[in-house]
Amino acid sequence: MIIAEDGRHTTLGQHRSPTEEEIGQVTASLSAHGLGGWLVLGDGDYYQIRKPFDLEKVRQVSKSQVPWEVAETRFRDLRSRSDSPAG
Repeated sequence: MIIAEDGRHTTLGQHRSPTEEEIGQVTASLSAHGLGGWLVLGDGDYYQIRKPFDLEKVRQVSKSQVPWEVAETRFRDLRSRSDSPAG
């Protein structure tokens, strides 16, 4: 998956490693919108919001205005809000 500096993300590869072409397409889109991003591996059940979902940063794919830790916190915040009744 690729996590943008604002916490939004996209999944790639679906049960396989993403290709460099797929990564390049997302990177180009992020850069066009002025967003930085990181390629990450997720470990856990992505669809079970209340269960742990660990992230392993692989590499930065586009220049960011914030550090990885901020993007990770934003991702987790957005993810937890998607489980709320109002979200």
